[in-house]
Amino acid sequence: MWKEISGRIANTGQHPDGHNWYRLKVNAHVHTPYSFSSFDSIDSIIAAARKENISVLGINDFNTVDGYTEWADKCYHNGIYPLFNIEMIGLSRSDMKEGRKINDPNNPGRMYISGKALTYPIKRSEWNTNRLKHIRNLSNEHVRLMTRKVNELLGEIDMDLKIDFDEMLRSHTKGMARERHLAGMIRSTIEASKGSGKKRNEIFRKLLGDDFNDHHHDDKAGLENFIRSRLLKAGGAAYIEEDPDIFIEPGEIRAMILDAGGIPTYPFLADFNNGSYTGFEADREKAAASLMEQGFYSAEFIPMRNDYIYLRDYVMFLYDRGFIITFGTEHNAPGIEPLEVRAGGTYELDNDLQRINYESACIMAAHQYSMATGGTGFLDGQGKPKTGDREEFIGLGDKIIKTVCL
Repeated sequence: MWKEISGRIANTGQHPDGHNWYRLKVNAHVHTPYSFSSFDSIDSIIAAARKENISVLGINDFNTVDGYTEWADKCYHNGIYPLFNIEMIGLSRSDMKEGRKINDPNNPGRMYISGKALTYPIKRSEWNTNRLKHIRNLSNEHVRLMTRKVNELLGEIDMDLKIDFDEMLRSHTKGMARERHLAGMIRSTIEASKGSGKKRNEIFRKLLGDDFNDHHHDDKAGLENFIRSRLLKAGGAAYIEEDPDIFIEPGEIRAMILDAGGIPTYPFLADFNNGSYTGFEADREKAAASLMEQGFYSAEFIPMRNDYIYLRDYVMFLYDRGFIITFGTEHNAPGIEPLEVRAGGTYELDNDLQRINYESACIMAAHQYSMATGGTGFLDGQGKPKTGDREEFIGLGDKIIKTVCL
């Protein structure tokens, strides 16, 4: 892929509009079935992206890069520029002890972290490769234990109901099981065994509680989300606390991302409930200063969960302080929503936000191209951005993206 892109850049020369902003749609954060996705395949994601004229699309799976090869091939051959990302969950034990919430509204100390624009084909040390595999194994074991607990609950209701974890792992995942897979299996197992109607709904009611409504069965995505929140999350009858080894310190995750050639990125939760913010994100000045002190100079938002005014205000604040900022949709839950990024799921991004999203995608495109072709990328040896080269990277990324998309 990179060789073909290099040749096309060399043969086409400078684009007529130079590196000025061009109205191409960017979605830099999408989960695929290699972790969990609302789409059933990468082919389905690509088809939706083509239908919506998405030009830049970033894979962003939890704890795995296994989907990169398929992603690269299918994006590139469908005229979509691929970004190669990863997402992990860190745990700041000092913040946990203080009860401070970072970008997880329910769990103090937990910090979601993305690695953007990793080198493809993936390059990383053997130590970090084994570490990532260990985290995935612990995650699978966690879901296995919850499946056992679910089976105990189901057995108390109806002895015919049982979920085979190994079969779920083989048939319904790409090798990594998550809570959402289990929620889906609970729904499908009960429905397959009990068909439709009163008897099935009575099983759900016994398992999930009296506030289960009969209309839930008409909305598969809504039912799976209800199962997960009621049964598998903290306080649920099948909840099991994760092994602490699943979570490592944010600084260690940052080092792993740099080791893989990527750009450490902080995903902002931002306003998540009528203008509410976590303790970490409530003070923008302190949050920005803390992130830079920890070595994070890139941020991302999932605008569909934000109020437009709050989103724009926060983004412009960070942009003025030099952060790289991208947007995405996640698609990490049941139910199909558009891939085009919209605030609150409704409002189209204005020209400033679209420009910031595209220019930041250009920087990432140029970074991963440079790292894959023998360059040094946008970050220096300490993981700090080469701010003096920002315009150069935007210009190069613009050319790279357009050789694929136009």
